[in-house]
Amino acid sequence: MRIRRHLTALIQGPLDNRTHEAIDCYQGFGEVIVSTWKGEDLSLLDKATGKFEVVENVYPDSMEGINNHGHRYFMARTILGGCEAAKYNYIMKTRTDELYPDLDAILANFDLYPTRVHTTDNGFWRPIPFCFSNHLFIDDKHHMTEACKVLVDHCEGKSHGHVQLDTPEQAFGWALMKARGIDIDKNYWMPAFGNHTFITPCSMLKGHLHSGGSYYNTIPFKRCENYPWGRPDGHQIDQLHQSHLEFKE
Repeated sequence: MRIRRHLTALIQGPLDNRTHEAIDCYQGFGEVIVSTWKGEDLSLLDKATGKFEVVENVYPDSMEGINNHGHRYFMARTILGGCEAAKYNYIMKTRTDELYPDLDAILANFDLYPTRVHTTDNGFWRPIPFCFSNHLFIDDKHHMTEACKVLVDHCEGKSHGHVQLDTPEQAFGWALMKARGIDIDKNYWMPAFGNHTFITPCSMLKGHLHSGGSYYNTIPFKRCENYPWGRPDGHQIDQLHQSHLEFKE
């Protein structure tokens, strides 16, 4: 699919012993960037056979006063670092602990609706207002960069202190709309999501290996198949948004 040649594949997060698989998987994209933290073991990437660039972000001297609940600050910082290094106008953000070998469905939808921010149903919770699945998503570089900047500032307490964001998924949903000049809250957000998001369910992305509860220390493994089936921490298909049409009022 030719559209992928015009996208940056941004692989974000801490490195593990399978991140090199993602690097090689996304070689058909315009470029591959791994955005992680300075001090990570870069030798974990030695098995990669394809081309890639590494962005090493620097941890703050102190995390005191920084809201990093659900790793939202770490995600925003590493995505921002990758965005600033990206050479292409559109970016597909994914994770170091996940793999999507067949992206044809989401790329086809992006080709049809390039002004929307595209994502999946992975953690796109129905019960949570303006929740947004931040595992795998595609957006233009400007909006993704601006969203991460506003989210970093919010986490650091520099702006929008009145905005309460209970989960990292909410944080990204709010920030991605804010980057589009849209202010949303818990009482008025569905029209914005209906007009500016697009969901491709993971069931359409064949062979994907997503992180299975890696945030929880009690679950000692990362990748599992066939989302949400097999997810060890209670994800159920009836609790997940499957289409942007669900947001139409």
